Parts: sequence; C-alpha cells; structure tokens
Amino acid sequence: MSKVITIAGQKGGTGKSVTAVNLATSFALIEKKTLLIDCDPQGCSTKWCGVKKFDYNCDISLVLSGRAKFTDAVVKTEFQYLDIMPAEFNLFQVALKLGKYPGNEKILRLLLKNVEDKYEYIIIDSPSSYSFLSITAMTAADWLLVCMSVHHSSVEDFHCLLRLVKYIRTTHDVPLKIAGLLFNRCETKQDILSFIENQSLSDIKPMVYNTFIPLDESINRSIDLKIPAALHEIKSPAATAYLEFAGEIDVFFNQRGVS
Repeated sequence: MSKVITIAGQKGGTGKSVTAVNLATSFALIEKKTLLIDCDPQGCSTKWCGVKKFDYNCDISLVLSGRAKFTDAVVKTEFQYLDIMPAEFNLFQVALKLGKYPGNEKILRLLLKNVEDKYEYIIIDSPSSYSFLSITAMTAADWLLVCMSVHHSSVEDFHCLLRLVKYIRTTHDVPLKIAGLLFNRCETKQDILSFIENQSLSDIKPMVYNTFIPLDESINRSIDLKIPAALHEIKSPAATAYLEFAGEIDVFFNQRGVS
C-alpha cells in the first residue's frame, strides 16, 4: 500500500513545490515507485518535473471533475520509477465548483484507492493557502511533510497549520499525522536551531529532520531549465541533500512498520 505524503507550507517561499519535485525524483532514483500529484493550479511541480503540455492531454482537473479516469491522467517522466499527475490553471475553476459542496474535500483520497497498490510513495504538492485544494490535498494523505524556511516561516504559520490538521482529522475522520519538518535554503544546522529558539518553537525540535536543504544556486538553475535538480547537476549540494532526505524518510517509515 502506498505511503501518501502531502507537502505543506502555509506561506510561499518555503520550498514546497521544489521539495515535492526533488523528493519524488529522489525516491525514483533509489528505485521506489513514486507518483507525484500536482494539486496546485500554478502547476509548478508539473513544469519543474520536465513535463510539457504536449506530453499529455489529461490532467488532475479532468479527474476531479469526473471527466476522466485517474489512470488516464498519469504521465510517465524521464525517470523509470516516477510518474506525475499534472495540473494546469483550469484546476482553479474545477475547485470553485467542487468547493460549493461539503464533503468534496475527500474526493482525491477516494480516488487514490485506485492506485494505492501501484506505488510505494505518492507525493502531493498542495497550494500555500487554506483553500479547497489545500484541504483536499491534506485530506488525501495520511502523512504531512511540513516545509519551513528560516527566512519565511514563523510560529504563527506553524500553529495555524496545526489547527488545520486538527480540523481535517475531526471533520473528515482522517488519521493525518505530521511526518516531520524539513528546512529549506539553510546555510548551516545552527541557522535552524537559532530559528527554533527565536520563534519559541523548542517543542518542534524532535520533529525536525536531520537533513536540511542548503542554499544552492543549482536549484534556481534547475527551475529555470524546468527539470529536477538531479537532472541538472546530481552532485550539487541540494540534489545530494534531497537524496539523503529521501533515504531518511524511507528509514522513518520502515522503523514505524508503515507498509
């Protein structure tokens, strides 16, 4: 059964979509069959994963609106073990319609049952907001990976996210758990420790992963090229960190006996 992880960050600039793309790619590189689902109308994960519009004629908006089967919108990537479900701006219009009816937030979770035995990991990129699509992306998962940045995050952001997790658990009866916190664009581990202390977030320290993603210009270059960092420069500091992080998450689940 798939381990479904939604990448969350309540503010832009925390590296959410970059993490979704590069974590999914890293899982593929260590031969973990992975599906990346873009649940953001901006389609950043779709673009940065190297998928071009002419590569597909079906996306997540058609699936959520019931006009296509789930498997029809799954696109192969350059990586043998990585597939993606792309998104475009028309997802915004579909979300407006679906959001009018209570309970539709569980639609993606129900659809994932069709492929839960095909993938070891399913990574969902969610919008940075409290919108229908954000709640849908989180409700679809059993685990939440929280992206943080010492430059863009705050204690208020984290507390708001915790309240949203509580809302999803109680309203939709979903056992959503926080898998941990990943810090992006850091110079050193001390930057993270100083941030935690300054923001009075000492309680989260056990939830912070050992791996952090360093500030690395190769990430910006890979975004400009619209490819994962591993395809641009696999030995770059950021690409290496994402590979280490994929291994750390895999150990996290194995230690908990999550199959």
